[in-house]
Amino acid sequence: MAEVVEELEEAVEPVQRVRKLEGSVDVPGSEPVSVQALALAAKVSGESTIARCATTPGVRRFAEQLGQLGVSVTFDGETVTVTGGDLQQPEGEIAAESVESYAAFAGLGIGRSAVLTGEEVFKADAGRILDVLNGFDAVVRHAEDTPFPADLGKVFPKPGTYQLGQPDSNVKTALFLGALEQEGTFELQQGLSGEDDLEVLFRRAKGKLEKGRIEDADGYQIVYEGPQTLEGRDHELPGDATGTLFILAAAACRPKSEVEVLHAGSDWRTRRLIDLLRRLDLKIQIDKTRTGSGFSTRTLQVSSSDLRRIKIADEYAELFMDEAPTFAVVGACAIGETVIRDIAPLREGDRDVIALTVEGLRRMGVRVGEMPDGLVIQGLNALQGSEVDAGGDPRVGIAFTIAGMAAEGETRVLNPGPIEETYPGVLSRIESVAVTGRS
Repeated sequence: MAEVVEELEEAVEPVQRVRKLEGSVDVPGSEPVSVQALALAAKVSGESTIARCATTPGVRRFAEQLGQLGVSVTFDGETVTVTGGDLQQPEGEIAAESVESYAAFAGLGIGRSAVLTGEEVFKADAGRILDVLNGFDAVVRHAEDTPFPADLGKVFPKPGTYQLGQPDSNVKTALFLGALEQEGTFELQQGLSGEDDLEVLFRRAKGKLEKGRIEDADGYQIVYEGPQTLEGRDHELPGDATGTLFILAAAACRPKSEVEVLHAGSDWRTRRLIDLLRRLDLKIQIDKTRTGSGFSTRTLQVSSSDLRRIKIADEYAELFMDEAPTFAVVGACAIGETVIRDIAPLREGDRDVIALTVEGLRRMGVRVGEMPDGLVIQGLNALQGSEVDAGGDPRVGIAFTIAGMAAEGETRVLNPGPIEETYPGVLSRIESVAVTGRS
């Protein structure tokens, strides 16, 4: 007779209800900038220290892959020490998991016979990066219809000029890392002047980039004169837009919250996030600041009261696709009807994130209409505590953890997924400014 093994369900702790958020809290580091900082440090002889470095799976994986080039990376919480210098020729393919890591490995691997591959989602960006490298007479070989895989060859970029058009930090990462030890003048021309993260990192490491208007023409030029030797330095990075979003969402869901958010980034995504939350009537005052190593950041003074309905679609839906469940929770705490559309990709893959979000909100007493590409939420005065199944998806798990903080009664989030691994340091930061108990 076969033995029957009864599987015991793991106990799930209830979410601590929060009365309001109050105090100062910083933001976890930006994942894209962390990848760029690690890549730049890999080219430096000696030791570099990176503070407020993201510790997400993507960054940790990138750090592991740097080991294929002989680079040592050590994590101590959110502070990372990198020992770089003479890079080794990698063995086998390098599989980049983001466009930032693809650009970094393109710059680090060019001229070293590295073979680089990536993911379909950033195929067009990868092709552009390789086009620019070939525009400087590197010899990168790949199939005509795809940049994956690409043989980066043995030829380093040669001096020249390239019309970039719109600024692209990833192109600059690949070119300036690849051309660092090469002699001559490398010039990129672009339509706008704005300084990006790679330029800040480069100058912090004592690299020289000249930027100015193109003579007798529209646009700006960035000129690198090589060879140059970078120095190991301390870098303090700006905050991540996703981490900022979750902290602000938790504050928005609890009226009378008064929070100071430190080191928020000044990147496009963070700016659009602030625009969106202001439309919900979250009060956000912005003070311009800089990190110790020169990154442009913002201190946000946040005050919450009654929220108002909002529609999220088009550009905003694409920009905050993975955070749609959290915006749905915020919409449930607002007055009126909130509509979230153009998020049909969340139905793809192992889990239907839209369906999980709809079911979770309904279990918390929210009236929700479901559409093929989104949902319509009727806002409440108060969410009702309940048992919610996040289906193992951390995007849903963190959304309903925030919902549980705002709910009346006890909330348990079943199968929350790897929240701390996916969004390291976010919940602990929210908890650090959470005021619990009765007023």
